[in-house]
Amino acid sequence: MRDKNTERFWQQLLSFIEDGRVIPIVGPELLLMEINGEMTQLYSYLAEQLAKRLHISIEPEDTLNTVACRYLAEGGQREDIYPELKRAMPMLSEIRLPEALFRLAEIKPLNLFVTTSFDPLLAHILNQVRYGGKENTQVIEFSPGSNHDLPVAAEKLDRATVFHLFGKLTAVPEYAITDEDVLEFIHTLQSRASRPERLFDALIKQSLIIVGCSFSDWLSRFFVRIGKKERLIVSGGKTDFLVSDQLQNENNLTEFLRNYSQRTKVFPMTSIAFVNELHRRWMALHPPTTQMTSKVHIADSGADKMQAGAVFLSYASEDQSAAKLIRDALELTGIDVWFDKHSGTLRAGEDFEAKIKHNIDQCSLFIPIISQNTLTPERRFFRVEWNYAQEVAKLFPDNKRFVMPVAIDDTSPDAPALPKKFRQLHWEILESGQIHVAFLNEIKQLYRDHQRALGRSV
Repeated sequence: MRDKNTERFWQQLLSFIEDGRVIPIVGPELLLMEINGEMTQLYSYLAEQLAKRLHISIEPEDTLNTVACRYLAEGGQREDIYPELKRAMPMLSEIRLPEALFRLAEIKPLNLFVTTSFDPLLAHILNQVRYGGKENTQVIEFSPGSNHDLPVAAEKLDRATVFHLFGKLTAVPEYAITDEDVLEFIHTLQSRASRPERLFDALIKQSLIIVGCSFSDWLSRFFVRIGKKERLIVSGGKTDFLVSDQLQNENNLTEFLRNYSQRTKVFPMTSIAFVNELHRRWMALHPPTTQMTSKVHIADSGADKMQAGAVFLSYASEDQSAAKLIRDALELTGIDVWFDKHSGTLRAGEDFEAKIKHNIDQCSLFIPIISQNTLTPERRFFRVEWNYAQEVAKLFPDNKRFVMPVAIDDTSPDAPALPKKFRQLHWEILESGQIHVAFLNEIKQLYRDHQRALGRSV
């Protein structure tokens, strides 16, 4: 592009953002960050860590797909890759998060973000920048068979929303690591039964910034096409913008777009350089105020969306310390665990209760943590969880273990304040939350059985 064209494209893009008519589709090229004192791309780091965990060799240029393919070629099992990658993800508190995502988050009219990455960084940063650290960003993850879509039309979203197009990091194979995973996601996205209609309507109506996605030639063409209502060669109307480090090596794609999609503008720069320049220009037009976080209040819910197939821990607020010990022990083995972090101050109401029940519907195991604190005659919300879990358990065959009570003190199984069904089940004794190896292995096996069932459905 000549300089005058470049300047015109910048002016167009800033104007579209001002009007709330832009959706960024962001990818892993933006995830340059500091890990263990070194600047590195997150996915390069994860590829190296995954290879170590799978005990296979790795070359400097290997990708996650390369590592996964080598492991499978050596006889490894597909379902083993996903929990190992989840464990390889560094703690967010121990890394310097990518500056590019902070800069995008500060451009407030950008409200709906579509990400092709599976990591949680974008939502985490949006929460920091816009909501003072509260987990108010709405996160939606698509996966084959999920039918997840935007809850309302894009223009009606009342808070920042991150849509994980290729799934979100978990211990089960519900997100894309390999090229074959990506192909399956693309196939499902196009099916009549699973297509997220509201999301695709938004992608067609609004201008797109496809930045940092590092797609191959064919996949880039697909993403350019999904943003158009008609064939590329006849499409008019909105303008889309494409930026990628990999574009410099994709001469065929550049030629294709020049001939068939003149409404797709290619910025000849790296992804991070583009975001930096976009941020600089936006802030020059909209200097930041002293109040950087959103003034819109959204209720902070302890019932955040749970990973499908997680283990649900239910406990009295007085037993939170023991519950955390159990959670930590399970998570160290790669098991997704969910419990309400604000159990002592649960919010009542139909909306909160519906979210809790939805999580119990989606969990693989329900573990009620029993103690003297659960014998209180007072009205307590954990009993809603316990009663509903008993109803869900009725849907399973008799040989399926769903409710697995644990006692963390000397509470008797005959205590009349406990549900009759719980009193009839086998209890595990985990004194003060200290988990023993036999129980840990049992939970791990039941969780993996559930994980394999999910994997077969992908």
